Amino acid sequence: MPALLRLTLIVLLSLLGLCGLVRLPLMPPLLARSGSGISLSDLEAEEALEEARQAAASQMSRFVGGQITRHYWGGFTPYLDVLGMEIPPTMEVKITVEGDRTRLVLDPRRVNERYIAEVVRSGTLARGAACRGTGNPGPFVLKGKQLLCPEGWVVINDPLSK
Repeated sequence: MPALLRLTLIVLLSLLGLCGLVRLPLMPPLLARSGSGISLSDLEAEEALEEARQAAASQMSRFVGGQITRHYWGGFTPYLDVLGMEIPPTMEVKITVEGDRTRLVLDPRRVNERYIAEVVRSGTLARGAACRGTGNPGPFVLKGKQLLCPEGWVVINDPLSK
């Protein structure tokens, strides 16, 4: 290796080491770079949405499974503790039991998305579905052996089934 190339490499590495010793930032942080288009508040809002979705999916799975089990014991229950559920304090809860159906609505305080689960008795069987969306949902529809989410709402996948 020629001496000039060695000397250049040694000088560059020495300058880089010196910058590290004095903690001289060589580049601004990722969020401060121009053109990134993402602010810290956007990241916080996205993180809050993901946390709410994860908590809601877990609670909805417990609700649907618990209510189907309760159906085989004789009827639905309006009590979350009977189902073994503990709702996070960041969500408002509403549970209704009306004849052959029961519904759980979770409304997170920091997110403008709602989560709804419903279990319906159909003959001797019980069917359930959990959905997410915004606004007031329409009715759940029992189609064949499957309970479908209201129009415009998205099915929540069960995190416990993976």
